[in-house]
Amino acid sequence: MKALMYSLIVATLVSKPAISADTPSLVGTWTGQRDRIAKVEGRRGGLATLVITEQQGNTFVGRLKRSNPTGDEEEPLWGAFTPGAQLMMGSDDEGIYIFRFIDQNTLDYCYSEAAPSPRSVCARLVRQP
Repeated sequence: MKALMYSLIVATLVSKPAISADTPSLVGTWTGQRDRIAKVEGRRGGLATLVITEQQGNTFVGRLKRSNPTGDEEEPLWGAFTPGAQLMMGSDDEGIYIFRFIDQNTLDYCYSEAAPSPRSVCARLVRQP
């Protein structure tokens, strides 16, 4: 019975992909189309441009520019991630970002703000050369 248990444990460990402890570089410009829904303004889309200007270890600083019918808006943001970038979070003065590092050139994000005007937005961003 013990041999069967050890075999199952080894099979489980071997079958799971290894998570890289390498720190990915996020510095650069990332762009993509966003989808947003808000309590007051409703649904809208537009271009999102994330510029990561500084990275130290597993932390980063940047800004997100959003295109809107009333004009572009740009806000600073700060973020951090776990080794291997499997879990990534960020924030600005009003809300919270969740990021997912897909590969060296693809980054997903979602953003949420609470009251007085709740809103949520998500986008797939591609690193620009």
